[in-house]
Amino acid sequence: VMSSEEEGKLTYQAQSPDEEALLTAARNFGYVFLTRTQKTVTISLLGETEEYEMLALLDFDNVRKRMSIILRCPDGKIRLFCKGADTTVIPLLNDSNPAKLDATLDHMNLYARQGLRTLIIAGKEISDYDYLEWEKIFAKAQLSLEDRDGPAVMATLR
Repeated sequence: VMSSEEEGKLTYQAQSPDEEALLTAARNFGYVFLTRTQKTVTISLLGETEEYEMLALLDFDNVRKRMSIILRCPDGKIRLFCKGADTTVIPLLNDSNPAKLDATLDHMNLYARQGLRTLIIAGKEISDYDYLEWEKIFAKAQLSLEDRDGPAVMATLR
């Protein structure tokens, strides 16, 4: 995503209309994407600027059917954020709060019946240890000429 300011108004150039719509809606609620570099993402949260270290970006593809980003947040914690179709993301969620999941599914079904497109955005805090273990497997897979989408690699992407 690229952002630019024209006549005092922040505009976005995104890879997809969905992505641009999400950014615009978030901005309208005070969560503003400001800039992204190779290593950082800078946002404004209700007027406070925060910078996040980008540890990994997994673009959308037809195998995973979702996009993910792993960030080291200003509080030092590592968080994974994922967006994708409900049929892809929901099976990956833990069911520690079934009432919240049921309410979310009810809302999504209501929106779908109204003809609206829906996406799920999920997040998870991950330990430094788990991230470093995943990073080793992922780095090895990126260098591999064979079995890049093998079971071991795909398991790390869940």
